[in-house]
Amino acid sequence: MASEAKFYLTTAIDYVNGPPHIGHAIQKVWADVIARYHRSRGERVWFLTGTDEHGINIVRAAELAGKTAQELADENSAKFQSLRQALDLSWDDFIRTSDRERHWPGAVRMWERLAASGDMYKKHYRGLYCAGHEAFVTEKDLVDGKCEDHGNAPEIVEEENYFFRLSKYSKRIGEAIKKSELKILPEGRRNEILSLIEKEGLQDVSFSRPRKDLSWGIPVPGDDSQTMYVWCDALINYLSAIGYGRNDEWKKWWPADVQLIGKDILRFHAAIWPGMLLSASLELPKAIYVHGFINVEG
Repeated sequence: MASEAKFYLTTAIDYVNGPPHIGHAIQKVWADVIARYHRSRGERVWFLTGTDEHGINIVRAAELAGKTAQELADENSAKFQSLRQALDLSWDDFIRTSDRERHWPGAVRMWERLAASGDMYKKHYRGLYCAGHEAFVTEKDLVDGKCEDHGNAPEIVEEENYFFRLSKYSKRIGEAIKKSELKILPEGRRNEILSLIEKEGLQDVSFSRPRKDLSWGIPVPGDDSQTMYVWCDALINYLSAIGYGRNDEWKKWWPADVQLIGKDILRFHAAIWPGMLLSASLELPKAIYVHGFINVEG
């Protein structure tokens, strides 16, 4: 007897500055196991994956390869899509953030919702920027002055950006995690993000880059001098793929039942993403599953 329950599963979307590796492959296999299990229970399953295609890293990698950013994105996204056949994966949809018809409307709608909530403001900012993470970092995030994940010293960047008032939602996010309204597994990762929230509180986050420095991306609505930063671009794929910004189909699937991610993007998904959803008056995902890395030669 078929179940009426729906099950919406997402993976991290993969960055196209390089081809897929074993770490990308194993995440998709784990997700596939979860999706197949819920299908076997007769549930309506939607399994989403895709590629994250904007940002300065793509531009730099394309320049080194003598290609345009779009050409590099097309080439590497196709390699990620080829994992479906190579690994016998069963995803239902594959979203690309360079897709102007399917993805961009959702990112624009989210930006407009955050602005309407009074949670977007513009200011001059000077900080340490890690190109590998496509994110601003602080001194405490570094090891011997370098990013632990990428092994490079961050650049000092000074510019005028839009910021999102994430600090406004720090307490509410912490409470949602404590009450398991937003489940984070394993427990060690739950404790990690709770420790960050309770000890430091969440800080406001840069949400744009000057378009003169980053033209490869989605223009900020109403301000062509700025390009959307990764948060309102990449994270929104979980909604844009199911119709957010285009139609009401997304309401049949949201909230996500499980969002499967790697440990390096825990803060983004368990802090910034919930803050955006709260600001936009949308439900939080039910659970975030966080996995470690496969290490090769250290």
